[in-house]
Amino acid sequence: MQEVSQSGEPLSQLRPLDPLAELMILDTRKRYPMGFFIECCCDGQLDRKRLQRALDAVALRHPNIRSCMRWKAGRPFWKTTQLGPQLLWDPIHSGANPWQAFDFAAESGLRLIVFPEQSSSTSSWKLVLFGHHSVCDGLAACELFGEIWTHYADNPLPSIDDSMPSSVTEIKEEPLEGDSEKPVAQRQSAVLAEALRFINFFPTPLKRFRSTTQAVTESKKNTENTVSTVGLLQETPYRLHAFTTDEMNSLRALANARSVTLNALILAASFRVFAAWNHEASGSQRGIRVTMPVSMRENGIRRPAENRIGYAFLDRKFTDCQDREGLIQTLAEASAWIKESGAAGMFITAIDMLRKIPGLLWLILRLPICFSTAVVSNLGDAARAMQVQLPTSARGQIAGDVVITRVVGVPPVRPGTTASLGIARYGDQLWLSCLADEQAMGRDAADRILAAVHTECLKN
Repeated sequence: MQEVSQSGEPLSQLRPLDPLAELMILDTRKRYPMGFFIECCCDGQLDRKRLQRALDAVALRHPNIRSCMRWKAGRPFWKTTQLGPQLLWDPIHSGANPWQAFDFAAESGLRLIVFPEQSSSTSSWKLVLFGHHSVCDGLAACELFGEIWTHYADNPLPSIDDSMPSSVTEIKEEPLEGDSEKPVAQRQSAVLAEALRFINFFPTPLKRFRSTTQAVTESKKNTENTVSTVGLLQETPYRLHAFTTDEMNSLRALANARSVTLNALILAASFRVFAAWNHEASGSQRGIRVTMPVSMRENGIRRPAENRIGYAFLDRKFTDCQDREGLIQTLAEASAWIKESGAAGMFITAIDMLRKIPGLLWLILRLPICFSTAVVSNLGDAARAMQVQLPTSARGQIAGDVVITRVVGVPPVRPGTTASLGIARYGDQLWLSCLADEQAMGRDAADRILAAVHTECLKN
C-alpha cells in the first residue's frame, strides 16, 4: 500500500526539506515569519506583463519556488505545484498587504512586489523579492533576480546543474586539514564539542530603551543619506542606509591600513554598537554573539534555488568589544578561518542530527533563552551574486529598457535575535540594511542601529 501524507498525497510525490529549511519552518511565528528581502531598484519603463512572463519562466526552473507544503508524521515536505510566486504590482494603491505571512498550504513561499516611486525626471521602481527562508537563502534569491532580469531582457537563461543531490547535507564538505581520514564517530564528536562551546557562552539579546527622545533626534541627524524618499521606506519592514562615495573611500582606506576586509571592519563596528546599545539601555555587560551566514556553494555551479548556507557564530565578551583594534583583527582572522575550514557546515550537521528525534528541534527553538544577539549577513557584490551577464553602465546593469540602480539584501529575525544587519555592494555603492522587531525594541530601533553602525565604521 502506498504511503500518503496527512493531506492524502502519495509520499512519492513529496520532497524532504533541507535541514535549514526545516529549522526555519519550525521557528516561524506570527511576529517572526522568517522572511528575507532582496530589494532591487531600477529606472526606466518597467513593463508589467513582461515582468510577469519572466517570473513565470524562472519559476519553472526551480521546484522550491513553485511548491506548497505538506505534513506527514509531524514533518514538513515540499509538493511541487503549478502555483508560482505572486507578482504584487503597486500593492499600496490596491490595498493589498504584501508582507502578510505565507500560507504554505495554498501558495508559494516567494513573492515579487513592485512599488512605483515618484520622480519628476524618470520612471523609478522598487522591486522586493520577499521570500520565506525555507524556500531558499538570500544568495539563491539574488540568482533568481538575475534570471528574472535576464529573461526580461530577452536573453537566454543560464543553465542549471540539477544533477547533484538536492539536499545540502548530501554534499561532501571540504574537510579540515588533517581531518580527511577521521571516522564518522570522531566527526560527530567534533560537532558535539562545538555544540558544548555554543551553549557555554551566554549572549544577551538587544535591550529596549526606556526613553528614546534623544536617540531619535540623533538618528534623524545621522540618517540624512539613508534614502531620498522617507515615506517609501515606511512601506517596507526594513530600513536602509547608504555610504556616500567619500565615505566609501574612507572605509577602504581604513580597511587597507589594517590589512582587513570591509566585512571585518563592519562586523567589528556591529559588535561594538550592539555592546554599547545594551550597556546604554540597561547597563548590561554581557557577551555578544553574532550569527553570520556563510555560503556553502561550489564556485561557478548554478543549482536550483534552495538553502546552501551554513551558520558561523562569533562570540565576544563585553570587554573584547571595548578593544576596537583587537576586535577588528580577531574578527578578520576568525572570518578567514571560517571560510577556509568549512566550519559553518557544522551547524547544518547538528541540525540534521537533532531533527531525527521527533519534536526535539521544535522544543529547543522554544526555550526561553537567547541563542544569538543579532544576525550580520554580507551579500557581497550583489551584481556578482546575481551571476548573469547583462550590459553595464555607470549607473548599473541594463535589462532591456530599465537600468538597475540598487540591490540590497535583508536577513530575517527570530525571537531573542530581534535584529538583523545586511551588507551589500552594488557598483560603487555600499548599503547597510536592518530589520528589527519593533515590538521588542521600539519603532525607531532599525534606524538607530544603522546610524550607530555607520558612525562606528568611519572612526579612525
